[in-house]
Amino acid sequence: MLVGVTANISRGGLLVLWNSKEAARVPKLGELVELEVELPANHSFGRKCLYCQATAVRVASVDGGCTTVAFQIHQMKFRSSAHARPGAVESVEEFQHLLM
Repeated sequence: MLVGVTANISRGGLLVLWNSKEAARVPKLGELVELEVELPANHSFGRKCLYCQATAVRVASVDGGCTTVAFQIHQMKFRSSAHARPGAVESVEEFQHLLM
């Protein structure tokens, strides 16, 4: 399992950041993957995630030791989150701070 930070999401695509330590395991261009994006908790319906089947369409290294991967989403659905990860990174800024 890879753990990254969702930098941007739309109906048709997803941009994910990984730190350089995970870069060796980043999906390759054209690779079909299954992604699970944890969503913020809501007191009305609990912890949910967005499950996606997607293809990596762009892989790039950026300043600060991050690798970005853009995915084209083919299929998505909401479902209950299997587990909440303790210590999960909640923002891009928090993720970038961990790299310093």
